[in-house]
Amino acid sequence: MISILIPTYNYNVNLLFQALKLELTSISIDFEIICYEDGSTKHVENNSLVISSISEAKHIISKVNRGRITTRQSLAEMAKYDWLLFLDADVIPENSTFISDYIKFINSNYDAIYGGCSYAIEKPDQQYILRWKYGKNYENVDAELRNKSPYKVAISGNFLIKKTTFLDINSRVENEGYGYDNYVAAFMKANHVKIIHINNNATHIGLDNNITFLNKTEKAVKTLYQFNLKHNSISTDNSLLEFYRKLASFRLTKVIGGLFKLSKTSIKKQLLSDNPNLTLLQFYKLGYLCTLTSSK
Repeated sequence: MISILIPTYNYNVNLLFQALKLELTSISIDFEIICYEDGSTKHVENNSLVISSISEAKHIISKVNRGRITTRQSLAEMAKYDWLLFLDADVIPENSTFISDYIKFINSNYDAIYGGCSYAIEKPDQQYILRWKYGKNYENVDAELRNKSPYKVAISGNFLIKKTTFLDINSRVENEGYGYDNYVAAFMKANHVKIIHINNNATHIGLDNNITFLNKTEKAVKTLYQFNLKHNSISTDNSLLEFYRKLASFRLTKVIGGLFKLSKTSIKKQLLSDNPNLTLLQFYKLGYLCTLTSSK
């Protein structure tokens, strides 16, 4: 019925597995769990013990880091069931009927079901505040709102998808860089993949620190830039990319890129402060994208 696929890199999967085990032992469904260590050097032995406590679970250990696309492709190819539930290792199901709530949609007309992402109510330590604040404001979105633009907030850390659909879409993604969700969502829209969003959140607990998140944000923007170079005819629901395309049509990207270069240091300082301004973060992303264009 369902293959639960968990790629991980240097992360302890104990909390996630305990939550899954608690529900799966109380319901009667055919399932398997495959956890894939993508070149991990930490937590591998502990993860093996945790995973071995579930007879239907497998632990695959790769000595090299193969990246998000290749790892997910391998997991999907290994899966024996027709439906794949992808979960990031650093999430925890928000409710005790998490799996059951997904199962309800298996016989629907949808190709993919997105559960959503939530964040802790309490503020984390200052070093994690930027990632937490961004997640709370841009990723923790109610299903009703997500369904109005279904390809806009499509977070791959918690979603159910038909195996055939995933193998087709994932094989189209060329870039192993950070920003995978943007690629997948764009190709899903272009290929008319039927998706629905439901309120079946997984809470993201593995927050990056502020500097790491800002660095990853730049990498995601680079991925978006590469996508646009290769697929500029594909319409997307990505607000940043679509606004950038409008600026480019008016030949304004060099102007915005120039303004960004002048203000980058002060903006970065503000974003790494105790109270980061998310509007500035959006300008940071846009400005950085424009500098990539002007450097060519």
